[in-house]
Amino acid sequence: MAFAAELGALTQELVEVITSTSSQSEPTRFNLLRESSLRKLRHHSFLRTNQFEVQESLDGFEEHFRVLNRDGLADALRERLDALAEQLSKWTPEALKLLLLLSDQPIQKSRLSDLELLKDPDDVPGPDLKWADIAREEGWDKERELWENVEFGGYSSEDENADDGSDASVESEDTSPFSVEARYRRRATEYLDDLHDVAGLDTVKKSQSWRSGITSRDPRGKAQKTTITELQAVREILSMLNGLENSLFDKQGVPSLNFQLAHSSWGVYKALLNSFGEAGRQLSVLRSFASHPQRIPLLQVFQDAVGNRLMSFDSVISMLQTQYVSISQDVVVSLAKIVNDIKPHLQPLASLAEMIQELQQANHPRPFHYLELLFDAAAVAQMGGNEDTHGFFSKLFFECFEVYLRPIRLWMARGELIDGDKTFFISSTPTEVPKRQVWTDQFKLRRTAEGTLYVPRFLQPAASKIFTTGKSVVVLKLLGKHRSIGNQPSQPLVQFDAGLASEVVSFAPFSEIFNSIFEQWMQSKHHTASAILRKTLFQTCSLWSVLEALQQVYLMSDGSRSNMFAGAIFNNIDLLNPNWHDRFILTAVAQESFDTLVDSHRITVSVSTGGADVDVNDARKSVRKGLPSVRVAYRLSWPTRVILSDESLTQYQSVFTFLLQLQRANSVLNKHRLMSDGVADMVPEQATYYGIRTRLLWFCNTLQSYLTALVLGPLVGKLRDDLEAAEDVDAMITSHSAFAKRMIDETCLGSKLDPIHQCFLDIFDLTIKLQDARRLESERPEEETQELPRLSVMSSPTKADRKIYVKASEEEDETFLSEQDKSGMMLDTEKTYAGVLSEVRADFDRHLKFICGGLRGVARASGNDAASKWDTLAEMLEVGIRGSLMP
Repeated sequence: MAFAAELGALTQELVEVITSTSSQSEPTRFNLLRESSLRKLRHHSFLRTNQFEVQESLDGFEEHFRVLNRDGLADALRERLDALAEQLSKWTPEALKLLLLLSDQPIQKSRLSDLELLKDPDDVPGPDLKWADIAREEGWDKERELWENVEFGGYSSEDENADDGSDASVESEDTSPFSVEARYRRRATEYLDDLHDVAGLDTVKKSQSWRSGITSRDPRGKAQKTTITELQAVREILSMLNGLENSLFDKQGVPSLNFQLAHSSWGVYKALLNSFGEAGRQLSVLRSFASHPQRIPLLQVFQDAVGNRLMSFDSVISMLQTQYVSISQDVVVSLAKIVNDIKPHLQPLASLAEMIQELQQANHPRPFHYLELLFDAAAVAQMGGNEDTHGFFSKLFFECFEVYLRPIRLWMARGELIDGDKTFFISSTPTEVPKRQVWTDQFKLRRTAEGTLYVPRFLQPAASKIFTTGKSVVVLKLLGKHRSIGNQPSQPLVQFDAGLASEVVSFAPFSEIFNSIFEQWMQSKHHTASAILRKTLFQTCSLWSVLEALQQVYLMSDGSRSNMFAGAIFNNIDLLNPNWHDRFILTAVAQESFDTLVDSHRITVSVSTGGADVDVNDARKSVRKGLPSVRVAYRLSWPTRVILSDESLTQYQSVFTFLLQLQRANSVLNKHRLMSDGVADMVPEQATYYGIRTRLLWFCNTLQSYLTALVLGPLVGKLRDDLEAAEDVDAMITSHSAFAKRMIDETCLGSKLDPIHQCFLDIFDLTIKLQDARRLESERPEEETQELPRLSVMSSPTKADRKIYVKASEEEDETFLSEQDKSGMMLDTEKTYAGVLSEVRADFDRHLKFICGGLRGVARASGNDAASKWDTLAEMLEVGIRGSLMP
């Protein structure tokens, strides 16, 4: 949606510039041009090549050449790129992009000598001169006798040297062009030598005749087994273990039953063949896995490691074969000896074969599952005391774990993920999120369908720390502070010392060895990134100042400033000002009230749509109407929003609303002051009124003391201690979230205590109802003397004696209220004053008993940390139930 909006805005601007029209001057034509342009841009699939991406790829090749110590090739590439930069055209990026797409492993296949082929030769060589061409040109090809040897007759023995020269001339015949040409026309069979060693050939055929598979039969016609020597059996077995074809075993390692040793019983020979056949079957599983291509790098390294172990085993078999081929000393030919020789080398390979079979039989195995199996195999071998097998699997595990560690190191050091890597347990959202949500929403931990982490079991305890470290680096990059840790020398990957593991095999479990090595490698990166980020948040981003500002604005830690802000709202509501919810006025009042405590320009106050639609009379009659819709927003920088989540700010707002409602009740009760000392002459209704007002004041003050001294004050102090002791940002987020949740619970605003919270609001409404009753009672004499002028009524001494409370500010405000609609009052005007007082007292007693009982019950039934605070509040409020405050 953001891209569509940006494209629409840019298209609109483009149409205005090119056509000199706008939506105001020619709306019809402008809309037509804009829609047609947008349609073409959206459906245009032939986008231009990204020249910056092409340049980045070429620079990457140059850097890779230099890393691989091929500086000559890198210099040649840079020289040609610089020359090309002087002759650029609009199609240059497309041409370079095409060359990049056509490239095939340029790092491995590029040769600096190939550049010489692009140069023009200095001189054009002529055609090659051949003897055949010369002979054809001079006519020698038709005079072959010219090259024949001349025989001279009648020479004596003295001319033997001449014969020698003749022989030399015969030998020199091969150097003629015709002889050279004829030599290259010979067939391959002409080079074969016939040694005519018939006896040796017969010996070989006789020694291998047992392979023919033709079985002899006894006189009764029963098939007999072919007898072989133990040396022949050893040779076939060693060939089978090398993965070669042989006559004793098939490709699956099943032994043939057509042969038998001459000096051994059939049972012993069959048992030996079966043991060797089982070994061959296990080796065939390894060889099949090593030859099957793998696409995932994590499996490729495992395949390569298995292949290396097979090569080592083949080397051992070759050494055994050498004893029987190149005999330098007496050798005992024995199948039992072969078993003992290969058993130490074969045992770990057999366990590895079983592991691979388990992987192949698993349904949709995770790519890193073999790491878990290797880890478990090393631990089991250690517990069994098999040091050779333990060293084999330990070394194999760490060799394969190096590849799985690469994305972990990239994430922890640079905060980056490998594109398309589905084996890593951290993923990133395909779209960018706002900076303040990078920590919570940009990256996620992969999980399986069962809800477990998509990470090897042995890494699950460290997964959260790895995740936090990478996110810390990402945030530091956004803050421009990553260079502080990016310039540190890179640390080596995890190393494993097989000798060390062998020494401590009897003392430390393999899991402890791994955890120690990995924790030591990981802790340095985690501590560095977390420490720098914490320091940046506290010092550069002023996190302490932000938290203090939230306490001033939302938690009303400064009572005088909070009363100034709340009093302005209450005054407009009491005056029935229909524009009491104007956000500009409310914002100005809030900024003026808190200007000396916080950055006042960050404060904005508004009223929700539902609150703005509430009639001001309803807002004046109840704390449930109007006040809950007042929303205070303190604008925060995005780094601090990493710690202060949206949920926490919502909880701050809930506490602010509750404190505002409590202040409303206090304001109503303290709005009028005593003007006469004639309390002894009061009528019974006045005494009842004073008693109820005293109990309501006591209740509000008790609740205010509880919230201030027992809840908010201790929680704020504990939050500061927790943030100072936090190891990383996740711990800081957890500490602040726990603070906000506990603040909600201890202020009785949680879902479990919602009925008790509603009773609090009911008592707050009773304060308004009580004052409305008092005001109606004070205005009743005016209604009885309607025939007299208003001024005479106001100057009546009777009224002056009856009116013992007036506003602390202006008498004219009371006059203004008396002129408003009586519907603004909270109570029914038909009820008597004494009846209303009795009803208020009964409701207060009922609500107070419910609150105390409810708090006691919830505290006993809950194991929450706030239970003790609820019990304390109930004990504080039970004073009013026991009757010590009764009028």
